[in-house]
Amino acid sequence: MVVFRKRYLLLIALIAAVGYGSQYYTIGGWHHLRLEPRSTNAEGKSIGLGDIHNPQAWGVASGTATSVSANANQPSKSHGSNQVAANSSLRTTSMPQGPSDIGRTSKWVSAHVISNGSIPPKSINPTVRIATFNLQSFGESKANKIAVMEIVARLVRNFDVVALQDISARQRDTLPRLIDRINQSDRRYDYCIGPRVGPPHQSMHFAFIFDTDRIETDRYQLYTVDDPSDRLDYEPLVGWFRSRQATESEAFTFSLVNVLVSPTGGAREVQLLPDLVKSIRQDGRGEDDIILAGDFGCGDTQMASLRNMGMLFALEGVATTITGDEMLDNIIFPARATDEFTGRSGTVDFLRHYNLTPDQASQVSNHMPVWCEFFALEGGQPGYRTE
Repeated sequence: MVVFRKRYLLLIALIAAVGYGSQYYTIGGWHHLRLEPRSTNAEGKSIGLGDIHNPQAWGVASGTATSVSANANQPSKSHGSNQVAANSSLRTTSMPQGPSDIGRTSKWVSAHVISNGSIPPKSINPTVRIATFNLQSFGESKANKIAVMEIVARLVRNFDVVALQDISARQRDTLPRLIDRINQSDRRYDYCIGPRVGPPHQSMHFAFIFDTDRIETDRYQLYTVDDPSDRLDYEPLVGWFRSRQATESEAFTFSLVNVLVSPTGGAREVQLLPDLVKSIRQDGRGEDDIILAGDFGCGDTQMASLRNMGMLFALEGVATTITGDEMLDNIIFPARATDEFTGRSGTVDFLRHYNLTPDQASQVSNHMPVWCEFFALEGGQPGYRTE
């Protein structure tokens, strides 16, 4: 009888182990991304983070399966669909199509352009990497999801300066918590945040996150654009930055303008952007490198007013949403003034990079980060190479 009971218990344990293993690999057994160190959930309980597909890391009760797309590469059928487009780059006929020359080539520079979705490789030359990322209602709910915070932190670490939009948090510790997670990898990032702007029911903060080892700023020069006539729903945040990879007299300096065009303002607000650039040029700093970064709510072809005043777009005809069906985000700067542009730009498709489901990716944001790269020396640098 005792032998029978032992065999019975052993059989139960074996079945349970198989069941757990089956569930684990159904939820997250594709590509394991280690998250260190151990973290705690909203209740303060320690969670062992074996990989980002752990349901608890997404704020999902243990044992609850996460839906997985049967084919992550099937074409998107409609706007807002959870299906991922087969080719998230909306290429124009002028774009090179060869495997070693994917992207676009600027007529002002002749440098390799990273294809859409790639994590940018390190450059040998001293450079400044600028990115923009619409975090979509980044508040307490997202901050309590360990996987969301970890993915955002890992994305930010690829860049020197990141313009963040749609920080909806009313708690003062939400952004500092993100900075703490970024700096768990022995990095030294800091942030500048502007006042709350926008309609009362949809107000938000804009912020800049920057690597203090590579970038410095003057916080006294941080300001929100004054818009007494309320022509813009969300007044842009303007910061001034300088590369620390050269002497002060030789370092690349720039004004970075954090922009979000209101969905209700649309084309009307886009038409105001040239006036915005002109006003920032006259803010007394004498800075000619004025870089607009953010969510413009439209593609580059719909911003002819900026192109006509000699502005260059980091991306042309490239989708910036995780569904691959819209171009909303970009980085825009004056072509003649900004000789420092290396010609390298792109998006980071974190859905594919971290092998997320569409639902998981949308918990981070429906927007992909957009980035571009500049030489760290004022006036540019010849002989550019990458590792």
